[in-house]
Amino acid sequence: MFPLRRSTKEPEIDWPALLALLEDDDRRAAIARLAPAPGRESYLMALRRMQSSVVAETLTAGRRLDTAGRLVNRPTIAVAGMLNSGKTSLVSSFLSPAGQARTLRGTSNREGTHRFVLWLPQSWRNDVELWSLLVSRIGDSLGHPPEDLAEDPAEAAAQYNNRAGDESQLSVALLATDPALDEIGVGLLDCPDIVSDEELGLGSPQQRKDLLGRAATLCSAFLIVTDAASSRDTTLADLMRIASDLMPGVPRMLAVNKVRPRQSPDQVLETFSPLSQKHGVATIYAAYDYDVPASRPFIPQRSDDDSERRLPASVDSASGKLATDAASNETEPLPVFFEVSANPDENPPASIDEQRFLMSLPLKLDRGVLFSQLHRALRINLEKVIWDRGLESIRKNAEASFAKTRDCHRVLLDASLEFFAHRKIGGEVMELRLHQSERILRQLSESFAATAPWYARWGVRLNSTIRRFVGGAGDLVRSLTPSALSQKAADDIKGRFRSGEYGGLIAPSGLLAEIERHGGTVVLSHYRDHQAEARSPSQQVDDSGLSLEEPSADKPVPKATRANLIDDEALLMPPIERAVLRFEQDDFTTLDPRRLDEAIRIMWSEIPMHKKLAHGLTPLATILAAFGAALMIPIDFGHSFILAASIPELLAAAGLGALAAMWAGNQGAREVGQQAARQQLSDFLAVLCDELGVARPDPPMKVRVAGHDVALPTSRISRSETNGPTMPVYRVRDEFVSELNKLLPRSSGKQK
Repeated sequence: MFPLRRSTKEPEIDWPALLALLEDDDRRAAIARLAPAPGRESYLMALRRMQSSVVAETLTAGRRLDTAGRLVNRPTIAVAGMLNSGKTSLVSSFLSPAGQARTLRGTSNREGTHRFVLWLPQSWRNDVELWSLLVSRIGDSLGHPPEDLAEDPAEAAAQYNNRAGDESQLSVALLATDPALDEIGVGLLDCPDIVSDEELGLGSPQQRKDLLGRAATLCSAFLIVTDAASSRDTTLADLMRIASDLMPGVPRMLAVNKVRPRQSPDQVLETFSPLSQKHGVATIYAAYDYDVPASRPFIPQRSDDDSERRLPASVDSASGKLATDAASNETEPLPVFFEVSANPDENPPASIDEQRFLMSLPLKLDRGVLFSQLHRALRINLEKVIWDRGLESIRKNAEASFAKTRDCHRVLLDASLEFFAHRKIGGEVMELRLHQSERILRQLSESFAATAPWYARWGVRLNSTIRRFVGGAGDLVRSLTPSALSQKAADDIKGRFRSGEYGGLIAPSGLLAEIERHGGTVVLSHYRDHQAEARSPSQQVDDSGLSLEEPSADKPVPKATRANLIDDEALLMPPIERAVLRFEQDDFTTLDPRRLDEAIRIMWSEIPMHKKLAHGLTPLATILAAFGAALMIPIDFGHSFILAASIPELLAAAGLGALAAMWAGNQGAREVGQQAARQQLSDFLAVLCDELGVARPDPPMKVRVAGHDVALPTSRISRSETNGPTMPVYRVRDEFVSELNKLLPRSSGKQK
């Protein structure tokens, strides 16, 4: 059943050194926080943010492994089973008569086991340090310190059955000692019955299974008790799965109780073998039902001393006192479990060897091999908690932070492109628009004026001369001058910008509408989460968006959605307003002056003669009027309005369609504006991210323009502190993973 030789020595785990790594938030930290401010977090600190329960499991698993070496010669066998399976009767067969009297046996719910009861050799209590270590491990496993099992049988029975009806007592183990266990030198953990429903009100089946899985880590072997009719019961399969998943490598045995005579031992083996092989059960024991007379030939006989121990002293359920000898003789005998052999001739009614009785199991245990298996199981359990649960949760959280940040970048870029992109009718981006800042407009005006031909410049000079001579002439005279014509043209151009015919007029309200349209209120959820956390408990909302405040007659809680309770517009408008104003103030982008002058000079030279005559004295004045109109947008409409328009759009808005087409058709001229437009779009996106608490794109994003993917440059606007909530971004550090692999290397294979 157990290995004859020790397996390859497992690597020793230095728990104090490993714990120091998990707590390190400096050089060996697990997490690098990239945003909102660079920093580092330890493994345990990061895990507390996400799954605080896994932190407790990690520390508990580490302490278990660290203390296991000191308990090498004190193995414990877990005995688990379903209601009325005979589990406590099996445990009783190892105890003295006095110990048997303190156990609770029977077939009704009043005799059910609803607490963990740990029976230990009496001699173990004499070692104060060892006993303290055992008690500490029990508390670590179940979450609460144990309490002593009462010496009085009646009180002990009430504790066993949890007759106080306190569900929380399920996780408080009962601790008892018995001198009969000194001889075999093992402890026995009598586990609560796995009930099929919650009728008893003493813990759900799932809660009991969870606690059983935690308690199993105390044990060096696992014995599952079932009755012969439960081979297909799902609860039995769950018990085996708990044993195999949570304590891989630990010996597992199955004890089949209440076998009927019509089922021979080899049939029992055949029935339960598939399930046993699936879950790595090493040995199957069987005990025939002694209530059936025909079972007698299949119940092996042992020595007289052992037979006497199998007739326990009974306890009167009313008085709680030991029964008289006469009553004791009528007490049910304890089941006799024997190892089932695949050879029918070696099973009862044939005589069997003493070593095949379950009672001989503790004496056959190789403590060295058993400890090696327990140590491996505890190490694998620690690996699972730290690598598979803890680190995997941290990785997923870090990946989710990147993914959510990328979603925010995409939403903000798409919303920005509604203003910074000049599109075709089908939606394809033809070119990017420039933020027509004072610097850009001044450059354009000066370059157009400096490179303009004589006839265009003469028109501007004439304008100045007439205004000087006419002076305070009436409206009619002023309307005939080029200056008045330019002013009228500027008013017309502003109207075209405002109507959206040309360019994109960026206002906070319009930008917020575009962000919402692209799903920004979903991905920018850190604002909503921050406000929800700041609410008092009486003002909090649940996942459905309904208030958690208790309703009252004078203040009923109306039906509402989260969107009604938390006004996204009110949350997002202030940072968006700050972003627009800050971009207007901090946008220092300029056009390449040499390339700009060259492009405009070429454009002037290519204007056809009939176009020159048609425009007469006003082409430069009209162009400057368009630039002036763009410059007046923030003054006329409000400082929170800015204009984004490409140079061809400015010219087209002034009615200079031919010039606009010429500019758009000139590769050099077009690139002058596009280079600056890409920088401005990158800067605008960066400022939006800053104010909305989102990390800036790194590396910069790409935009598809005229069928080509164009990479945006790095923003030139300095990063600023966010006034509101932030969306953190994390990365798992490779240095931590490398160090963790040294201190807690992954197993090459996981034994089941």
